[in-house]
Amino acid sequence: MTTPDAPDYLFIDAILLAYRLGHVRHGESKAALLAAARAATDALTFLSALENFGVSRRSELHRFLGEFMAAPDHWRNLYPGALGIRHTGEAAEPLLSSGRVTFLVEPVLSARQQQLFYDAYWNFVRNHQPAYPERKRGLVIGSYANLPRDNASTLPRFCDYLRHLVSHPSQATRLSCEGFPVDIVCAILTRAYI
Repeated sequence: MTTPDAPDYLFIDAILLAYRLGHVRHGESKAALLAAARAATDALTFLSALENFGVSRRSELHRFLGEFMAAPDHWRNLYPGALGIRHTGEAAEPLLSSGRVTFLVEPVLSARQQQLFYDAYWNFVRNHQPAYPERKRGLVIGSYANLPRDNASTLPRFCDYLRHLVSHPSQATRLSCEGFPVDIVCAILTRAYI
């Protein structure tokens, strides 16, 4: 199964910041934001798509997103940490020991998906502990624990692991991951950790 390209960071940043500033208050808003971001090609089509997916033009959320679209760099400069943007020259912390991984992707996930992601991330981290691949004796999940462990090699394997869960051969696993925005999650993590 292939996944679509992630939306442009303009739309991803708008979603993350709207959530962090308290403009997104329930799961329906998250679903509408993700759908609009995938449908949009520019700021105007994003704002139009929001209305099509149920975000009223008069709402506080729509007003904030309009302000963000008018001056995205201003908002990015005000809240770089909330968006996973590093300062120039700042090194990324290691993906495998970061407490920020779940924080960064929380805005695009429902409560059920947040738990799924949390479990997947810590399972992946456990896979990278030295004794774990030996205990698993080369089973599929252990194959994600190969060296080296720098972010540039580890993060693509983690994204592959998430895609594997979403398109898992087991129908039960696939259904539990239904609607999981793996493309957007991987885009957010890639910017923050590579």
